[in-house]
Amino acid sequence: MENKENINNVFLSKLIEKSLFTPKQIQIIYNIKNKEKRLKEISSGAYYRQVRQSKIKLRKLFYSILLLNLINAMNNDQVIALNSLLDKLMILENNHIKHHDKEINRVINVIEDVISKIIDI
Repeated sequence: MENKENINNVFLSKLIEKSLFTPKQIQIIYNIKNKEKRLKEISSGAYYRQVRQSKIKLRKLFYSILLLNLINAMNNDQVIALNSLLDKLMILENNHIKHHDKEINRVINVIEDVISKIIDI
């Protein structure tokens, strides 16, 4: 992800839209994980507030995953399906030149179908 260039990517935008995170929070998480400098277009106070909010959201997400596993609302088959989906997304990300934006809606639809099946309790 090269800062704003890839965060504006249609595919990532669609994933972010369906996630718990805002585009700015995803950018901040990406920058932190890749040891990049803070975003220049926001004040340092706002930036560090968003850093804190992003870390809190990540922490809550991981606790939620643990909780869902413990109450059997998320089972091994669902985790395997998510991992498989992640593997396929990584292949797509690494071969983005082969896959143009016209295929993005198809990929998003497949992701939506898999997630719908996973959460069908």
